[in-house]
Amino acid sequence: MQLPPSIELSGIIRHYLFLNIAGNYNRKLRLFSDGSSGIVFNSGPTLFLDSLPLPAAFCYGQITEYKEIFCQGPAQLIIIVFHPHGLNRLLNIPASELIDKVIPLADLFDDVGLALQRAIAAADSLPVKLDHIEFYFRKMVSNHRFAGDPLVNTALNLIQRNRGALSIQQLTGIIGCNSRQLERKFNTAIGLSPKQYCNIVRTLGFVKSLQGATSKPNLTRCAYDSGYYDQAHLIREFRKITGLTPSQYFRHSEPLAVNLLRL
Repeated sequence: MQLPPSIELSGIIRHYLFLNIAGNYNRKLRLFSDGSSGIVFNSGPTLFLDSLPLPAAFCYGQITEYKEIFCQGPAQLIIIVFHPHGLNRLLNIPASELIDKVIPLADLFDDVGLALQRAIAAADSLPVKLDHIEFYFRKMVSNHRFAGDPLVNTALNLIQRNRGALSIQQLTGIIGCNSRQLERKFNTAIGLSPKQYCNIVRTLGFVKSLQGATSKPNLTRCAYDSGYYDQAHLIREFRKITGLTPSQYFRHSEPLAVNLLRL
């Protein structure tokens, strides 16, 4: 289940995900980048990444390579998905410092993070858990919110509007800056280069277009519609981000979210 944040938090948080992972056996999950960082609360068995246990509540930075997570039994996950520049705007720390990192919530948000973790663990229903999240994040926003870089905000809007099908030359030409300046600003605010972010947006746009198809799609046509040169270009970029071919994604996985799959 996916829910939007309140208006007050909509500039920081993209949405909330509430996921149930059923089955009293080990499950392998594939996580790949959707261009966002996030916070995960796990009320079930310990999750493992690279054979190491993940904290019950943790923040993850931008993902540059897909990850495999192991779940040992049924679990309930609450995921706060930030906008690409959400953590930077909230904490005013360079997003590049969080790339491919998993950080216990209390280590990043101090006592407020620990209080939120305890409140969610004690809550007996999803609406109450959501109320706690909103309450604590409003408090964080009031204390720490940073306006962000207008140039980055403009670039993000353009990339989303064009579904990632923009060259860096086109992007910098519209905005009026050079590529090095834009890359430096993206690295600080988002933790990805503009090209990486465009590729992710384009890939997710392709996935969503196929998910909404009512009949068997023509991959070549979908590739062109999504801004790829041809089907081979689509498959190459798709595999780089997800670790799967498009056919593997749609035939041999169970999406929990657009970028989180049961394999």
